Order: sequence, then structure tokens, then C-alpha cells
Amino acid sequence: MMDILTAKDTRVSLIEAMLAENNVVISIRCNYPGVSKANYHTSKVITIISNIVSKQLNIYDVKTLTTAEGPIFLAKIHGDGKIIKEKMIKLEDQHPLGRLVDIDVYFKSIKSLSRKDFTGKLRKCFLCNDYAFNCIVNKRHDELSLQAYFHKQVETFENLPLDIIEYTNQAMLYELNLYPSFGLVSPYSQGAHSDMDHFTFIDSISVLNKYMLQFAYLGYQNESVADLLNEAIAIGKACEEAMFTKTKGVNTHKGLIFVLGTLVVSVMNTIYHGEAFEVIFANIIKLTKPKLSELDDLNKNLSNGKKIYLKYKLKGVRQEASLGFPLIQKALDIFAINDKKSYVKTLIYLMSVCNDTTIIHRKGLEGLTKVKTTMSKLFKHGYSVDELFRIDKQFVKEGISPGGSADLLCGTIFLSLIKNNIFKRRE
Repeated sequence: MMDILTAKDTRVSLIEAMLAENNVVISIRCNYPGVSKANYHTSKVITIISNIVSKQLNIYDVKTLTTAEGPIFLAKIHGDGKIIKEKMIKLEDQHPLGRLVDIDVYFKSIKSLSRKDFTGKLRKCFLCNDYAFNCIVNKRHDELSLQAYFHKQVETFENLPLDIIEYTNQAMLYELNLYPSFGLVSPYSQGAHSDMDHFTFIDSISVLNKYMLQFAYLGYQNESVADLLNEAIAIGKACEEAMFTKTKGVNTHKGLIFVLGTLVVSVMNTIYHGEAFEVIFANIIKLTKPKLSELDDLNKNLSNGKKIYLKYKLKGVRQEASLGFPLIQKALDIFAINDKKSYVKTLIYLMSVCNDTTIIHRKGLEGLTKVKTTMSKLFKHGYSVDELFRIDKQFVKEGISPGGSADLLCGTIFLSLIKNNIFKRRE
């Protein structure tokens, strides 16, 4: 106990000295139960949270120390103490590791600014829904249970990139197995394709997942998402090459690599920085907007999408990404992971609004208009199962395949899984 009290006195003295020039001072400590507060898990948490704070705030004169209180991060900050406290409360509440730390802000006083003065609420206990203060006073939970919770939170955070790949795999398989699928490959049909089948797609998916893991690790760091573009492009190109090698030259997922890779990087960066689900779309814009300008400086090695831009001035999925995937945002309101009927309905919606360059490449603008009109009627007025199979058969016969819409559907499924399994868990 004396060691803890001595450590607290040391920290308070340091803060007092740092406040001498009317500075704002920030202190970051772990809420770790027990005597051995300096360990792998607490050091990991302080490193991650202090790196994020260093990016968010204009800090200087940093001091780090390890005492009986565990690892501690102290820094002076330029800015308004009240605004800084509001930002730190948001970080504590939204970051996956935020509950494990106390981020105290001192402004003109050795007494830290109180969370209760800003939110009207005290912090909750790790293990129950009561206020942490009540549980501490009444000693409701044993030390080992609290430590186990702390350790699990850190390990879950470290392993999150692997968990994300579960959801990319799930999304790709769900999209592949959808039927009727209006000219797309499915387990029951090659659709409008003579060069690929269901097994070709399974081969491709088996390769894509290890590159999706690379996208996940790329986004899961304390960098602005806008600074990750060049590395993301390199991973995407390597993924394309591996796909073509596995499928013996068949393009199964080139468009999806861009869509899903962009989403994975943006999702992981959003989670790392403890931000809300909606921030994913702002991060997508930051990451992809520079790619849109490439269409104004094309070289001879043109993809189908680039050829379509030169002919029709339609910017396709690049423009969709540069706007934060607005069609996916709308599709998320239609899609429900536990309602299998919503999968087809969401695809119908996307086909009714998407300027699908796969359809344009095969059937021109006239073909795209026909598809959008047909699907718009279905979406607005409803449909029978027989009607869906009739249209599917018709599109196969005419060589129509909505590959771009399928990519957006896969992105929608992925974000729905992320929202329900990761973000809602934090609420």
C-alpha cells in the first residue's frame, strides 16, 4: 500500500510541476486491479492509447514512468482544457481499450477535470452495469476476475485483424451462394459466364483472404488512413496477381479486391482510433479520393472500368468510393443479416441504381438502362419468386452479369457483419 501511495505522490508532484506555467496536463494510467500493475498488458494499453492521444493533441514535454501504479504517460498540451477533456472522454468511451484507462486532464489545478461535470455520469464497472466506484467500495468482484477481463480485452484487440477476416470470408461466400442472382455465378449456375463456375470463385476466395488480412493489418495502426493509400495499392496489386494465378487468368474478383480492400483498411483504422461506425465512410473518402484523379491521366494498359470512363465519362466504383460508398450506405438500411430474403432484395436495389461497369462492358449503356429499369420496377412494386427466376434466366441468355452490383452487395454484407458483431458490442 505504501508503494502505491508513494507512487501517487510522485505522479502528483510531477503534474504539479508541469502545471506551473498554466499548462494543460494530461495523465494516462491503467485501471488494473492488484499489486502487479506494471506488466505486458498494461504497457501495451498505455502505448496504444498514448500514441493515439499524441496524434490527436498538440502535446509536448512528454514524461513516461513506471511505478507501483503501473506505466504512466504524462504530457503538456496546447489548447483548451475543457475541449481536451471532452475529446478524452470520447476516446475512453469509444476505443476498444478505452475502459481500461483513466485519462485525466488537469487545467489550472492539481484537481483533474471531472467526467461527471461533462457527462453527468460516472464510469461503469468492467463486469457489471453498476458504477465502478460502488463495486470498488463494496469489493463486489474478485481480483482475478477483473484481471482476466483486462487481459481478454487486450488480447481481443490484438487479434482483431484475424477476426475481421472471418467476416470478409463470410461476406464473399454469402454473395457467391445467392440465388437467383441475375446472371452472376452461383452454386446452381455459371450465370452469364462461360469461363468460370462456383469452384473458380471458391479458388479465388481462398487466395483473397490472406490479402484481406494484410489490408486489415495495414489499417490497424496509429496512422491517418489518408497516408495508407500507396501501401493499400501495393497489397491490392499483389492480390490481383495471386487471384489470376489461382484462377488461371480468369477475373473473378478484381473489382471486389478494390471494394473490400478499401472497406477493410477503413474499418480497421476506424476501430483502432476508437471512432464511431459512421466514421468508416469518412475514412473511405480520405483513402480513395486520390484514386479518382487517375482517370484523368490514363496510360495504355486500360482496365474495363478505365475504357468505360474514356467512352462514357462514367467513373464507376472509384467515384462511388470517393463519395464514401453512398449506395452501400443506403443498402445497409435494406439488408438484414438474419433475413435471407433481404439478400436478394438488396441486390435488386443495387442493380436498380448502380452504374455497373460490368454490365456496360458487356451490353453498353442501353443494356445498363434496361437492367436498371427492370430492377427498379421489382424493387418498387414487389415480385414473386417465379418472376425472379424468369429474369435470372433472361439475363443469363442475354449475357448480362451485374458484377459491380455484386461487389457492392458483398461490401454491404461485410459492413453489416462488422456493425452487428463489433460496433454494437461496444455500445
